[in-house]
Amino acid sequence: MSTRFFVDAVDGDRVTLGKDDSHHLLRVMRAESGAPFVVLAGGMEYECRLLGAEEGRAVGEVLTGRPAAGEPPVRISLFQGMAKGEKMETVIQHGTEVGICEFVPVNTARAVVKLEPKKAAERVERWQRIAREAAEQSRRGAVPRVTSVASWKEAVGRAGEFDLVLVPWEEGGAPLREALATRPGARRVAVFIGPEGGLSPEEVALAKERGAVPVTLGPRILRTETAGLAAAVAILYALGDLG
Repeated sequence: MSTRFFVDAVDGDRVTLGKDDSHHLLRVMRAESGAPFVVLAGGMEYECRLLGAEEGRAVGEVLTGRPAAGEPPVRISLFQGMAKGEKMETVIQHGTEVGICEFVPVNTARAVVKLEPKKAAERVERWQRIAREAAEQSRRGAVPRVTSVASWKEAVGRAGEFDLVLVPWEEGGAPLREALATRPGARRVAVFIGPEGGLSPEEVALAKERGAVPVTLGPRILRTETAGLAAAVAILYALGDLG
């Protein structure tokens, strides 16, 4: 099986790998001219052959392209309330494996974690690396994007981008199954998850004003690092990706 590498884009019939991937292919694997490898970009998978190296970067010829098998037909964006410790890393790692396509860290009223801009930028950079590593491990066709940290107002302001916006809330709402049944053709779904202390009634009210639907995930209360993953799996299953 050919080695797989993610790139930002493929333009024409040539592709250049990044510094680290070039090192892995040329130095660690000692690949020679003509060696096959695969690049993935934007949900597409491209069969390539190594042409050589230019300024230390591996350069390949693109032979064929096809949609990558690892990408779900439903694009889920997870708006995750900032959580303590390594919980955000857990959410991003496992969420990537499940099939989430975008992660938006959100500052909420009850969040314990409050990051200064410089620290927030460093965390986002680390979270993006985690998403990339998880995408490689799980054979995704694209690396999920981790955005900069957003306020709750900024987050719910994006509601118009989606076919369906769901807010799992322990205070009650429609069963998730019923909410999904109202939009069987949804292909862009947003899920808003609160931090350890949950979302405030005011935050949920603002989300509802933007068209969000409060839902329940069942009779048990899930931790913040579990709720988004459980919702994503249920959504992908219901809308035709899993099983």
